[in-house]
Amino acid sequence: MKSIFSFVAVTALFAATNVLALDRTSQGCFSSSTGMIFNDTLQYNSRGSCGDNCYALQYATFAMTNSSYCYCGENLPPASTKVDNSKCTIGCPGFGSELCGARGYWSVYITGMTTDVTNAAAAASDTAKSSSASATSTAKPSVVTVGGQTVVVTAGSEATNSASSSAKSSSGGGGPSKAGIAAGVVVGVLAIAAIAGGLFLFMRNRKRKEIEEEYKRNAAVSSFIAGGKPPTSSGGASSFNDMRLDPAVMAQRRMSDGSIADNQDYSRRILKVTNA
Repeated sequence: MKSIFSFVAVTALFAATNVLALDRTSQGCFSSSTGMIFNDTLQYNSRGSCGDNCYALQYATFAMTNSSYCYCGENLPPASTKVDNSKCTIGCPGFGSELCGARGYWSVYITGMTTDVTNAAAAASDTAKSSSASATSTAKPSVVTVGGQTVVVTAGSEATNSASSSAKSSSGGGGPSKAGIAAGVVVGVLAIAAIAGGLFLFMRNRKRKEIEEEYKRNAAVSSFIAGGKPPTSSGGASSFNDMRLDPAVMAQRRMSDGSIADNQDYSRRILKVTNA
């Protein structure tokens, strides 16, 4: 009888020990899976299903990320990659009250196989990621207005200077210069004005030459009619003057040298005294 009670007591103690060993305690939210390997994609992922997979493979830790992905490992992720639990926000599809990490974040647990679990050494990518996260969380945001543009940057870090300088360079050298545009407009206006002025002078000179030619033609015709001086090719007066074409001479002269003059009286004799 005593042996039966002893067997039951040992069995109960072993079961209790096993239950304690399978206590899958949350270790927090991490931004890295260093020290762990991908296990499976579970449609109904949860702390129980992912934990069972990793426990069956005798892993000490497991983690869930992006709702359905299960990871197993011998160590916890690096301590420097542990973040606030608010980063792990996606509920598990197999058990809605549990959290299965998020995109880029892992909800980490121990399988219960052992409680003596250490953190893995940080990788180079983990160091850069933690430095970036630390700078983002400690720096205070500030608003800088550069070149008429409002830029939100973090003050108190080197990122502020680089953001301000990049904003200035983009505003100052990215687009065309206002001075260059103004100079181009002025040059264009002056060129158009010069072309217009040249056309105006050309047309005025041409018109003046036409008027002068017309005046010379009219003057030549008038001179020919009034004075009997025909125009010459050189435009000057001719050295030859035909008196027969002069109307005044034609009115005073006789038609012929041998005819009697009409304006004299030949009815009386006129004595003329001459010295012999």
